[in-house]
Amino acid sequence: MKWDAFTILEQILILLTIASQIWIAITVILKSEGAEQYVRIMSFSTGFLAFLITRALGVTFADMMLATHAADSPVALIVIGAVFPFLVGVLISEGTIIALRMGMPVPIRLVLMIAAFTLSQAAYTNYVALQSKVTTLDKAFVPNLSYAIAVGLWLTFRYRDKHAPKA
Repeated sequence: MKWDAFTILEQILILLTIASQIWIAITVILKSEGAEQYVRIMSFSTGFLAFLITRALGVTFADMMLATHAADSPVALIVIGAVFPFLVGVLISEGTIIALRMGMPVPIRLVLMIAAFTLSQAAYTNYVALQSKVTTLDKAFVPNLSYAIAVGLWLTFRYRDKHAPKA
């Protein structure tokens, strides 16, 4: 696999997206206190555990991508590699926005669980892309790029901070 300036930039941006999700989750957890903080930590941890189950069953984004590369189907590659991760990114972003606006504990906990699950998926897909020799790095990063683009676009155009000064 070949590294160039654009591949390094891709990696930095993918890792930045993953890190920003972790930062948001930590911020949301730290804003609570007492039993609620404990429950939010458990919700976040449950998302990681759910990922471990999908990994053990072989149904992660990375596993699906490897299967589509092996099948050599361009349509399946586009659906599994680009469309599906993009839609997941949109749903996660919208769910985060709704949960933060509502400010109610259960939706926030659910978003924490899903966020941990999806960031685990993204990190694992990144790991598999770097370790496998199935395809080129730029093609291997398509799921994470699609997911990161969806999160970035959706939050850019949908999120409104009620505390931000109006421009």
